[in-house]
Amino acid sequence: MVTINELYSNISSDFRSKLNLSDDELKTVLDALASSLSGQFKLSYLALEDNKNEQFPDTATLVANGGTLERQGYIYLNRNIRPATSTVINLNVTGIAGSVVRSGLTFKSNDNSLNPGKVYTLDTEYTLTGTDDIIEVRSLLGGSDVNLLVGNALTITEPVIGVEQEVTVESVTSQGLSAESTDDYRSAILDAIQLEPQGGSKTDYRLWANDAQGVRLVYPYVKDSDAGTVQIYVEATEEDSTDGNGTPSSEMLSDVYDVIEFDPDETIPTYNRGRKPVQATIETIAIALNPVDVEITGLEVNTSEVQASIEENLKSYIKTVRPFVSGADLSRNKNDTLYSARLQSITTDVIDASNFFTNFTMQVNGTSQNSYLFSRENVPYLRNLTFV
Repeated sequence: MVTINELYSNISSDFRSKLNLSDDELKTVLDALASSLSGQFKLSYLALEDNKNEQFPDTATLVANGGTLERQGYIYLNRNIRPATSTVINLNVTGIAGSVVRSGLTFKSNDNSLNPGKVYTLDTEYTLTGTDDIIEVRSLLGGSDVNLLVGNALTITEPVIGVEQEVTVESVTSQGLSAESTDDYRSAILDAIQLEPQGGSKTDYRLWANDAQGVRLVYPYVKDSDAGTVQIYVEATEEDSTDGNGTPSSEMLSDVYDVIEFDPDETIPTYNRGRKPVQATIETIAIALNPVDVEITGLEVNTSEVQASIEENLKSYIKTVRPFVSGADLSRNKNDTLYSARLQSITTDVIDASNFFTNFTMQVNGTSQNSYLFSRENVPYLRNLTFV
């Protein structure tokens, strides 16, 4: 893009040459005019550049930033970015029969729970029977960091006559999920544009699975032993996985199955919401995580900051190496092989030019490898980064 100094120089030279000026005062006036115009033209160039970027989903920005990404999402996905969802849990409450637990009462998770200090509220008033009293509460905030486990304890935040203050989680109705990231939303839009529906192909399973919240990617394959069964390997987003590495919960596997069976859009007539081919059997299965261990020897400048930067960049790259599904992935996006040399190159790019290391090794599933191809359900993650 042309710079403001170049614009100023061009306008000023154009004035001088065309008007053949010699008067110093007039030159000063025209120089000021050229300066003003060049600034305005620069703003116009920037506006045109922004407008160009907003025409395409891969460069569009959020509406909050003056962009068009959500508008394009409505066109191609018929939805906005998904917000975080609350967790819904059932609590075992002990107390005297006839005691009333009012609507709006809040509960706070105890220090030894999965996520301490989170607040949950009761939406419907409940009168205790004195035996096996179960009430349903939801988290005030959404996200995966408000989830609790069966047996976790909570405390009622204010005294309630006839009710013991500590309660426990009896069961989990639904897990909270993190808000959809801008990158995941953008990827779903691009999938809708680039992957054409084909009446039950691998492309369709990839597109349908985008309707399940918390899913990063699915890998659909025809089952080796049964051509009528499609196995859908599911990878969760880092935030919504059970282990921070992409393993989905059983609830998420069920959600993926449901959105493949039926379109979740309730505005569509029921008889027209079926998705998968009638004769197809679907299995939703968690991905198989393949640990990657990296050892770097003799790093000259081996500070905690350097180590953290190397780890962050290696993790980010390894997340891009995924099984290639023919018929669902575009050939130009194929990146299913992890190379030790590539990880070394990333490490070299991260460290300062004066820094160096003497040896670099990569192991996959506990075995030293120069390269490793990932297919079907097998997905890599960085397990250990060791500095010797």
